[in-house]
Amino acid sequence: MLISVEKRFLFVANTKTASTSIEQVLRPYAEIRRGGHPERKHTPLARALEIYDFMFADPAHDPASYFKFGVMRDPIDWITSWFRYRKGNDVEAPLPADMDFAGFWAGRDWNIQRADGRKHLQRDMFCADDGAGSEDVLADVIIPYDRVGEMFAEICGLLGIEHPLQRRNVSRLDDAGTIPKALRAEMRDFYAEDYALFDRLDQINAAGMARLAARAAAPVAAVG
Repeated sequence: MLISVEKRFLFVANTKTASTSIEQVLRPYAEIRRGGHPERKHTPLARALEIYDFMFADPAHDPASYFKFGVMRDPIDWITSWFRYRKGNDVEAPLPADMDFAGFWAGRDWNIQRADGRKHLQRDMFCADDGAGSEDVLADVIIPYDRVGEMFAEICGLLGIEHPLQRRNVSRLDDAGTIPKALRAEMRDFYAEDYALFDRLDQINAAGMARLAARAAAPVAAVG
C-alpha cells in the first residue's frame, strides 16, 4: 500500500493483480510506503484509513481529496492465479507437486477461506468492513485486471507520473488445468459477493475517473 501526499493518491495493493509492478512505478512518488510482510503490503483500504487516521482526520487531508485506487481480477481468474503461483513458483507456502486445482479448492486454505471461517474476498480490499456484506465502496477506481495497462497509464497521466509498467512477480505456470463446469459453478457461487462488485466496475470507474480528470484540470494549489 502506498500513499502520496504530494500527488494525493492512495494505492491499494490487492493480491495477484500486478501490484508489485504498479508499486514499482508509484513508489518514488509515495511518502508513505507500507510494505514488507504481505499483511502490511496488502492492507485493505478501510484499514489504511484507520491506521493513518492521525493524518486523514486533518481537514487538509480529507480522504475525499485523495484518489484511492487498486486493481481487481475476475474472481475465478484470481484464485486460479493463486494456484498457479503457489504451484509453480518458489514461495514460502508451496502446494504439493501432485495437487490439482480441484484438490486445492477442496482444501479451503488461506487463499480461499480465512482462519475465522470468513471467505477470502477481493471486495474486502476496497469496501467498508461493517460485517454485514455491505457494498459501501471506498475506492474511487478499481481497475479490472484485463485493463490494467490502459487504465493505469491514463491514471498516471492525470496524476503527472511516468508509467513504465513492467511485469513482476508473475506465476511461472501458464495453466491451472481443466476446471469442470460444476466446479466453476460452485466457485462462481462462492465468490458471489466479489462478482457483485466486479460487475459494477465500469459504473464505479466512470465516476471515479471523471473526478480525477476534473481534479487534474484544476489541481490543488498547495498541499496542507
